[in-house]
Amino acid sequence: MMVACGSEYTLVVTAVGLVYSCGDGGNGQLGLGDSEHQLMLTLVGSELFNGVQILTVAAGASHSVAVGAEGQVWTWGCGGNGCLGHNDEQNRRVPMLLEGEALGGAAAVLVAAAGSHTVSLMVDRVLWAWGWGVCGQLGLGDTRKRLVPARVGEEEVFGGSQVLMVACGTLQTLTVTEKGDLWWCGEGPDAQDTLVPTQVEAQHYGNAKIVSAAAGDYHYAAVTDNGALYTWGKAIQGKNTAKESPVGLGHADGVIKMTPTLVAPHLLQGARVGRCHALPPLHALAFAMGTHSRLGSAVADNGTDSEYLSMPGELLQRIVDASASWPEGSAGEMGGMVRMLGGGIIRARGAT
Repeated sequence: MMVACGSEYTLVVTAVGLVYSCGDGGNGQLGLGDSEHQLMLTLVGSELFNGVQILTVAAGASHSVAVGAEGQVWTWGCGGNGCLGHNDEQNRRVPMLLEGEALGGAAAVLVAAAGSHTVSLMVDRVLWAWGWGVCGQLGLGDTRKRLVPARVGEEEVFGGSQVLMVACGTLQTLTVTEKGDLWWCGEGPDAQDTLVPTQVEAQHYGNAKIVSAAAGDYHYAAVTDNGALYTWGKAIQGKNTAKESPVGLGHADGVIKMTPTLVAPHLLQGARVGRCHALPPLHALAFAMGTHSRLGSAVADNGTDSEYLSMPGELLQRIVDASASWPEGSAGEMGGMVRMLGGGIIRARGAT
């Protein structure tokens, strides 16, 4: 269902909510009860999560985080600088539950981790951060480490907009809000520290709405709602600063970018980036029809025909053909499809 990578180790969550890990286990980050390395994916016992289904995981340099189906948060691995949130700096070799009160009593929906800090987004859209804060990456207005989760700002911290997603770099935290704004705290590309979340000027990404962001050690990326990709930072190769060579930003010019810079569409062969994009009304309706067993009756609540009755027959047939969850056979013989269209509509339109 998802995968997360730390420094030389990997976490995997399956469709049924089980966690597997492999790679470097020197600090217990694999959650297997020891510090051994694993050459193959190994199950982290579900009993360590109290039998709860795991929905998502995050991996820092050598610490791991998981969110359960009811919003519980477990952490394990290297505890340096308090990145596990248990009010100490001890390593944990197996997942350890964070008490609900530690995160304001709310359920978590998303976690992010990198380096030695961790951030959790709660169902009430409040951010909590803990761990290493040397460059202000916790967004708490200082450079101190936090051994337990601390709330990031008050209600207006992100301009009054709710948080959509969060991503962590080694010394940075990037936040995207529902308004499509991008916010930043921590060490910047110019090596200047930002101690509280600060909005990245929208002019740098064409005043578009940001829907997703990611961060590495020295480079960063953001995607707009129209599928454009912006990258910036150093993305250096080699640790000898005298021989640093910018790579990985995708601009084919080897130049450091201090602000978000559009990756030219031709470098992506014209492809749009991202998995979710706004769809024309009929296509959005077609998608809904293809993923739900029953959309509704053929007549809208106001007595008029529903919009899908005017859909082109070939588009309707494509939806039927692409819906693997439906039984084989002609569209007119599919019980679920007939019920969804109010009975007999497909035959009346001549679809087969």
